[in-house]
Amino acid sequence: MTKFTLYTFIILGLALSSCNSSNVFSISDNEDKGIKEVLEYYGGICKYAVGYSASTKEGKTKYFEVEMTKSDIIEKFANALDMPASNIAYLFYRNLKQEKDNYDEIHVVIILQNERKMIFKYPKEDLATIDRKMGVVEKVVDILKRKNFDGLKPYLNPDTTYIHYNEDTLINNVAKFDPQFGSIKEFSPYGFRFLQRERDLRKVLHISGVLLRDKQNNEFSVDVDPQSTKDEIIVLQYAL
Repeated sequence: MTKFTLYTFIILGLALSSCNSSNVFSISDNEDKGIKEVLEYYGGICKYAVGYSASTKEGKTKYFEVEMTKSDIIEKFANALDMPASNIAYLFYRNLKQEKDNYDEIHVVIILQNERKMIFKYPKEDLATIDRKMGVVEKVVDILKRKNFDGLKPYLNPDTTYIHYNEDTLINNVAKFDPQFGSIKEFSPYGFRFLQRERDLRKVLHISGVLLRDKQNNEFSVDVDPQSTKDEIIVLQYAL
């Protein structure tokens, strides 16, 4: 195994700054919108920084770092911190425009009340995939909003090497239980995970969240092929 040295440093003069206080360095309007959306979603205290990670193996990597503390919502995910961390990275990233080319990674640092600290790193290529696939999720949610349940079928592409189910049964069950929850207002993401299939080691993207409704919210997630260019999902999970 080749040994290499990793160095991480914050740009000089760009110390971590509270999102609610005067900043030591300036960020763009789009970056500011991303930070504000994170705060609106999770509350707590947010700090941010820009820095570089450099190694003799991979070269220099520029990143934007978001640090979250004192968030009651994040505390509820203490046993699955990759969910809020991935969502924080996505909420920030989706507000960027030309700034997307400024960073190689988005880093998320979460510090819990018990002082446990976790660092998550998301390459911009993965975040671009998430952003693209969220468009498919939004189309599926729009079909559910309009209660056009048969309209789900063209989006379903079951992969029997990954999971087996009957499309018609799934659609009928969604239609059957949908009325008890009421009308859908919007989809609110929890986060995402890249899973690896045991059979052929291919990646599957799992996007998890909740459908906000006027009667009762319900958990909602989809699995998609991150490499596919089609508007399709492998499976829809509709928790009651």
